[in-house]
Amino acid sequence: MSGSRTARRAGAAPYGARTPLAGLDRRSLGQAEVAAQSVSLMAPCAAGASVPLLIAQSGAAVVGSLLVAVFLAGLVARVLTEFSSRMAAPGALYTYAAKGLGPAAGFFTAAAMILGYGALAMFTLTESAVYALRAAGVDRPPTAVFVVTLLGFGAASSVVLLRGIRLSARVSLVVEAVAVAILLIVALVVAVSVRGQVDLSDVVVAPSGVTNFAAGVALATCALIGFESAASLSVEARHPLRSVPAAIRGSLVIGAVVVLIATAAQAAGRSAVHPIPTGSNANLDRLVQGIGAGWLAPVVDLGVVASFLACTLACVTALARLLLSLSREGVISSRVGQTHLQRKTPTIAIAASMTVIVTAPVAMALTRVYLGSIIGALATAPVIGFIASYVSVSVAAPVFLRRMGESQAIVTAISTMAAVAFGGIGVTFIVVILDTDWALGALGALGWFAAAAIAYVVYRVRRPAALAGIGIHETPTRSDLWSGHRPRSAPSR
Repeated sequence: MSGSRTARRAGAAPYGARTPLAGLDRRSLGQAEVAAQSVSLMAPCAAGASVPLLIAQSGAAVVGSLLVAVFLAGLVARVLTEFSSRMAAPGALYTYAAKGLGPAAGFFTAAAMILGYGALAMFTLTESAVYALRAAGVDRPPTAVFVVTLLGFGAASSVVLLRGIRLSARVSLVVEAVAVAILLIVALVVAVSVRGQVDLSDVVVAPSGVTNFAAGVALATCALIGFESAASLSVEARHPLRSVPAAIRGSLVIGAVVVLIATAAQAAGRSAVHPIPTGSNANLDRLVQGIGAGWLAPVVDLGVVASFLACTLACVTALARLLLSLSREGVISSRVGQTHLQRKTPTIAIAASMTVIVTAPVAMALTRVYLGSIIGALATAPVIGFIASYVSVSVAAPVFLRRMGESQAIVTAISTMAAVAFGGIGVTFIVVILDTDWALGALGALGWFAAAAIAYVVYRVRRPAALAGIGIHETPTRSDLWSGHRPRSAPSR
């Protein structure tokens, strides 16, 4: 007797042959490949080489800011396990928010995630080109050289992504592993080179004010954002209700440890170098030159390039699946939800994402916008997007559990702490950034959310059914319950 007939006799709804998210390479990725998605998006090598500099330039305590950011990210990770252990949803955080707070929160969180993944991919692709040229000895590349390099990296990334999730996940895993190994070796060289010359008071600095502290924590969040992105592969993961929560927790631990080691090494290096490097000369590659290990500078740059490219792949992977989910819900064009019949990739979503991600920085470069301003703006916008999505899902968790009759006081307390902390940090960060050269990124993010609010009103009036459908996730199929069932091949959706 078939599983569906048994379900009918029991009075339950029959199971279908396909899920609403059919077309992806279902149950094809192991634990390491799922975790690689989050680790690659966090890009610990690139983050460890660049984020400490950003925090130091803001006037905040570097190590202290990172420790607080890790603690807050841990709270969000705990909240996310309540969702990821119950449902497999490539829409990840926006699906979770919709399940807890309804379509409006889901729509807002989806907008925040698109901003986060999209702007972060633009930033990492741009930095890949910058560091690659620097490794080749070109510190101030002509516009044409920079554009050609950026286009080359964009094309290579697109090919890997379109070849299938198994290839892109394994490429990301190997590339990021190599990058992290390089960073740890460099951190060891720095620590050995400056031993006995370090003033610990320069390494562990007390906070210098509430505003600087909040800005420092927000910038430190740049080194950790993306730890949740393993959830975007929940349809493709084997045993997703176990492997995805484990990947979220594990990737956060790995990324945090690597970045903290790199941060402590850089703080020690700056303490031992006189005069202390500032501005672009404070980058990790310049720091190793200052301590007499200049031969390592090109190696550092290549490691950062590898890490940024792995992050670009992970960003587009998550973004494409988010767009596929929105498409299957009817929020955006159904064409975006189409998948390749053999490779099982969301080809339209990947192509559209990569086109925008490559075009935006190229256009800014061709209009002669100062490269530092481009990088600053692209670094600022995703932080705002991710912080907004973390606040949203933290607010949603207690409501979601209450609706399921599974309220937990500890989850409510953790969710409240995470929402209040990240909300306050996000507001402070925006206020501080608006007074800097990076204001364009904050203004762009605020403009994006204003446009999302207008779009939501339009949808409420013209397409209420699409909004009501926000929050789809994978459902069991007949083949999940009965191994003898083999669904007929279906064309790409």
